[in-house]
Amino acid sequence: MNSWQVRLIRLLLFFIPNSNPDNEKFYPQIVRWLLEIDEAGTAIREVGLNAEGVALFCAPNDRNFGFWTDSNMSFNAADIELVNQEFFESMWAKLNPSVM
Repeated sequence: MNSWQVRLIRLLLFFIPNSNPDNEKFYPQIVRWLLEIDEAGTAIREVGLNAEGVALFCAPNDRNFGFWTDSNMSFNAADIELVNQEFFESMWAKLNPSVM
């Protein structure tokens, strides 16, 4: 599949910015999301964890908008598992050492 049509499409897609250029490669490995959610149920920050509980990425940051933080999804506290803020902050800090 290297026809001129495919090459043209690839060229056009090259100019469309990717919203999560560093994080998308990790999406298949994510088994758990940690989300910081505001009072309206909107995700403000996110951390993606693999099966071993290792934080693979966090967003938003300079280059990545985030999966959930860039969506219009609204979360209801009754439908999610809550974690304490210290745990979220510790996972966030592992990927953003300059923040702490």
